[in-house]
Amino acid sequence: MDKYELDTRITDMAKTILSYCVARTSNRFEAEDLAQDIILEIYKSADNIRNKDAFYGFMWAVAGNVYKQWCKNKSKIKDCELTENLFDFAEASDDNSELYLLRRELTLLSEKYRKAVILYYIENKSCSQISEHLSISESMVKYLLFKSRQILKEGMNMERNYGQQSYNPKGMSLLFWGDVSEEYYGLCDSKISQNILFACYNDKLTAEQISLEIGVALPYMEDNLKVLCEYELLKKDGNRYYTNIVILTKDFMSEVNSKTVELRKIISIILKNAVEKNKQAVRELVFSSTDINNNSLSWQLVCFALFDAVIENLQEKIKIDYPKDKFGSEYFVWAAEDCEENCWKDDYGFWVSASENSDGDYIHFMDFPINGDRINDFFFDKQERVNIFLDIAKKNTEDFSENDKAIAAEMVRNNYAKAADGELFINAPVFTAEQYKKLREIFSEISEQIAAEGEKMMNTVEKIMKNHIPVHLKNFARSMSYLRLFEDVISAPVAVLCDEKYLLPYSNDSILPTTYIVLK
Repeated sequence: MDKYELDTRITDMAKTILSYCVARTSNRFEAEDLAQDIILEIYKSADNIRNKDAFYGFMWAVAGNVYKQWCKNKSKIKDCELTENLFDFAEASDDNSELYLLRRELTLLSEKYRKAVILYYIENKSCSQISEHLSISESMVKYLLFKSRQILKEGMNMERNYGQQSYNPKGMSLLFWGDVSEEYYGLCDSKISQNILFACYNDKLTAEQISLEIGVALPYMEDNLKVLCEYELLKKDGNRYYTNIVILTKDFMSEVNSKTVELRKIISIILKNAVEKNKQAVRELVFSSTDINNNSLSWQLVCFALFDAVIENLQEKIKIDYPKDKFGSEYFVWAAEDCEENCWKDDYGFWVSASENSDGDYIHFMDFPINGDRINDFFFDKQERVNIFLDIAKKNTEDFSENDKAIAAEMVRNNYAKAADGELFINAPVFTAEQYKKLREIFSEISEQIAAEGEKMMNTVEKIMKNHIPVHLKNFARSMSYLRLFEDVISAPVAVLCDEKYLLPYSNDSILPTTYIVLK
């Protein structure tokens, strides 16, 4: 074999040789050194290659011999075979990969055992020092070390397979409805937390099994386990964990989408016909901003009709019981897998809420990302902004402080308010209580019709959900089928109307399309 061909083959196999070394060494530096030694020895012994076809067998034979010598050298510093002294390796075979297996098992060792092993074998602490460090008795330290050796030996003789989530992690959105505590926001921002919940959704798993399933060493996920259990998204039965919230999986959402497509279209048709039929009657209420353009008014009335049907009408009818958390807050928490079937991750997911002042006046929000930044993010910031916004709506601006004026100017800059002829105006419809009552009367029949279609949707979704969620969560199927209506009866019909170009995104100089005020 000439030098050019030898160089080419070694270059092609360099990454494979490095991977071989990474699996057998404790860090990247050692792996690179060992790889260089193997490649150097291949060059030195290249004259012994019989023919081209023998190259790969020759290469692995050289790699094995170099690795054996490397292990013998390492044994001088007690770093090779699992004996009673754990790291006292006398001889290591590249076929058995004892070093790799030992490191693998150490990543699966639970915290109490792992700490004792690290302190004793790696940091060279005595049993008395470990006893003081861990605040346990010396006899307990000796037990932990003895038990650790047993666990490690047993584990090294086991075949362990990493789960699909170790190389194909899933993602999810954590969703809430009700009086949720702020402490819950951000609990599942981490991919590790998300995949722990996925791993334990249908099976109760030990921490070690979760570690293998998601491909994350136990030391790196113990904090996630503790936090998820603290906030009861995860529960523990003995030494096994299981997920305590409903996860709307890709398979579930795909089945729902295929089986409810006609219902979604029916609701979108009902909405469109109702809005067109009643636009003039609504304008005749002569509310603030009566002259808004047709697109903005369509958005307003679609959102109003859906809110009235799904939240005011249907929620009152079915009487949802909210679970309480440890803080006493009543709310639902669930998750939806990140995938193309999940409306919460696309332009048609929405946020609905209302914020009010001490007089009972309130701002209603029902924001869709298709219209840009969610309006409520601005107002939910501070109650002070809510009060100023509602004062502008009531023309109570004479006593504004300099700070109030600065906040009002910020609202004008962000298109939430308008300034003209020295006056401030809200850039959203403002209804009196009487006008709002008449608005509800205009849409009362439509609201009941949509609510009836919503109940059909709930029944369909509930049947599907019971086939997709664990037994211990089936009592949530009815409530969760209602919460799915936010997607199936609100987001989905809006998506249909947007696709048909009946609803169009608004421009920043027009009125806010999904926000209105009701003055008590």
